[in-house]
Amino acid sequence: MQEVYKALLTLQDLDDEIDGADATLASFGPRLETLEAPVFGYEREIGSVRERLTEMRSEIARLEKAADQKRERLRTYEERLNRVRNAREEAAARTELDLIRHAVDADEQEALELSEQATRSELRLDELEKQLAESRKQVAPQKDELLKERGVAESRLTDLRARRTSAARRLSPEATRLYDRTRSSRRRRVLVALTPDGACGQCYNVLPIQQQSEVRQARSLVRCEACGVILYPGD
Repeated sequence: MQEVYKALLTLQDLDDEIDGADATLASFGPRLETLEAPVFGYEREIGSVRERLTEMRSEIARLEKAADQKRERLRTYEERLNRVRNAREEAAARTELDLIRHAVDADEQEALELSEQATRSELRLDELEKQLAESRKQVAPQKDELLKERGVAESRLTDLRARRTSAARRLSPEATRLYDRTRSSRRRRVLVALTPDGACGQCYNVLPIQQQSEVRQARSLVRCEACGVILYPGD
């Protein structure tokens, strides 16, 4: 049974190390996010500017097409004006011509304003892409170092898990199940030493004499009735 206690304590130490290694590995995500926050900011802004540029170019094309269609209608009405038969028809045709000309002017003016906005956005996009390239350049050495550290942490975690698997094989299925069940309850410790006065080393509940004897003589695995940890002889 002493060997069982020893194997369980080894397993517990490995699990503590694995927990620490897991926490270390998890910390790299936030660290990388913080490091790359300026890069992500530029990328988001660039994406937004590009999307807006696409919308503006599409709207400019629509306005230009609409203006072309109105010009075609304008030519039709100009031809009709040449065929009017009286002053009333001429007045109506000229009114229609004026309305179409105003509509063409409005489309052209809106397209011009959008073109100017698009030009400014293109200049902004160029500037943002330069800033993004510079930001990536500044971040790259630190990012490479963090990724290297993360690789080391991943290797260490893989090694610890392999050692844990090997250590668990030295235990009986019953002992392994008891250990895993106790650990799954998320207690701070799985194994705790029995104190010299026969109390649990975690909650200090005094065990019955028979259970104290079982622990000290290592006859079986005994759990504290109060807090559930597995007890082993302190000496």
